Amino acid sequence: MVIINNFNEWTETMDIESLQTFVKVIELESFTKASRQLNLSQPTVSFHIKSLEEHFQTTLIDRTPKRFQITYTGDIVYQRAKQILGLLDKARTEVYEFHHQLRGEIRIGASYTVGEYVLPSLLKTFDDLYPDVELRVAIKNTEHINQEVQLHELDIGLVEGQVKQNDLSSHPFMEDEMVVVVPADHPLRHRKDGNFKELQDQTWICREHGSGTRDVMESLWDSYNIRPGKLITIGSNHGVIQGVKQGLGLSIISKTVAEHSDAKELIYPLPFIKSATRFFSYVIPSDEKEISKNVSVFIELVKERYPFNDKM
Repeated sequence: MVIINNFNEWTETMDIESLQTFVKVIELESFTKASRQLNLSQPTVSFHIKSLEEHFQTTLIDRTPKRFQITYTGDIVYQRAKQILGLLDKARTEVYEFHHQLRGEIRIGASYTVGEYVLPSLLKTFDDLYPDVELRVAIKNTEHINQEVQLHELDIGLVEGQVKQNDLSSHPFMEDEMVVVVPADHPLRHRKDGNFKELQDQTWICREHGSGTRDVMESLWDSYNIRPGKLITIGSNHGVIQGVKQGLGLSIISKTVAEHSDAKELIYPLPFIKSATRFFSYVIPSDEKEISKNVSVFIELVKERYPFNDKM
């Protein structure tokens, strides 16, 4: 088999380029068009076709100055070449997906407001895209989530309020409005000439210390010199809303929570208190080397879902 010996280099490399060139020539029915589309010289295109013909010991294309016709054996090689090239493309895709597919787990912490009303849709999208990643979610108040990210017990936190730890990096991704909610039968709703004194010594329902919502509430009290009377502390947003519905007292809570809890009608603008805003942020270790690929991909999903200009 002298021909094979003369084409050792060709057989060793499989000369995929010759197969690609041949397929393109057949599909375009032109050496000239194929050379332009492949960015090859016309002599190179002719060399690839000639190499294939010598390798298979057959004429693949019946070509004259006025005729271009694929032969019977040329059609056989053409069909097999398309299969080979298709399989190679599939192999490249599968190898790429193997090396880039996410596996393992991601430990996500979220404060109550974010965890109950923002995180679920993010988890669904992430799980659809990366089903091999195990999702572990902890929902606690902001202070606890920040501490666990700091101790590397969590990979990332989604929280409300400020991050005080120096070795954590906080990145806002969503703005949240805080509103006052008032029981439907509360006397404040029936006062047309409300004044500042009427806000004093009221019963307030609040979240526990360490909650971002509690921090905003206390900040507003300080800003407006509001003197709360009795405090009723409830450790969940749902509990706070239900307490207001039952007439236990006033509260300040996320507008997102009120709207998702069928409590929008409880929102009531009180004199001297303007709506406050805060940010939902994702929290990660300051050292980027400690951030896994899984976390990086999750962060990109957050940014894509909630495009936000860093205002902090």
